[in-house]
Amino acid sequence: MKIIHLTDPHIIGAVRANLFGLNPTDRLKKALKSINKHHSDAKFIAITGDLADNATKKAYKNYKNIIEDSKIPVYSILGNHDNRSFFKEVFTEFKDNDFIQYSFTIKKNAFIFLDTLDQGKMSGTLCSKRYKWLTEKLEEYKEYNVYLFMHHHPIKCGLYEFDTTAHFRNKNKFWKTLGQYKNIRHISFGHLHRIINANRDGISMHCTRSTAFQVALKTNTKAECLTNKEKPTYAIINIDGANFRIHHHEFLDENKIYECEGRWNQIISGED
Repeated sequence: MKIIHLTDPHIIGAVRANLFGLNPTDRLKKALKSINKHHSDAKFIAITGDLADNATKKAYKNYKNIIEDSKIPVYSILGNHDNRSFFKEVFTEFKDNDFIQYSFTIKKNAFIFLDTLDQGKMSGTLCSKRYKWLTEKLEEYKEYNVYLFMHHHPIKCGLYEFDTTAHFRNKNKFWKTLGQYKNIRHISFGHLHRIINANRDGISMHCTRSTAFQVALKTNTKAECLTNKEKPTYAIINIDGANFRIHHHEFLDENKIYECEGRWNQIISGED
């Protein structure tokens, strides 16, 4: 089974407007074009938050118009840049929901989508109502391989701003809740605008780069978070029973492929 994970598109209402010198609308369209071309056999696409940059109803209309070109289902959750009310005005199927949380199963796999948005704050959380829902779902899916999707990172990542003002609060409760279950296979998250792989308590996790702008790797410093020109990616998750693998694909230059012109033969033979 194949799943596509992309994150943090930061769509703005003006289709042709730029953000940090790039066009987020154009980049998300290119990502979906690549996915349609190469991964139309995927079961779904998960987009893990910051769907909009400066969240407006117009931005969500733009976002909805873009994802309607996908050949496979798209499942969206919210990040700290998003606005729950404006999102529900455009995605009316959620109009009666307090939070944008949902789940479904495919064969023996269960997929749980969490809403970590704490409106108006960079940091994220799960309130008691959201934790109650999560616990109910984990009980319901005790016989499944469980995969979680969320925006905020549930671990320390080594980037000062993301581990302080933009962190996921009450992490201890989150891990205490998950620790009661042995069938949680993986957590996919966004927010960091970087590729990162991690493991806690035997549960693996990953983040892929934003389809828009990236965050510079500045660890062990209290310097302000900075953006850079690293290329956007989406993640391809291949699930085989309880096993899986993940590729991070830089889709902007995917057609720039060339032959190694005998280089492999030189390597095998030991020639320089």
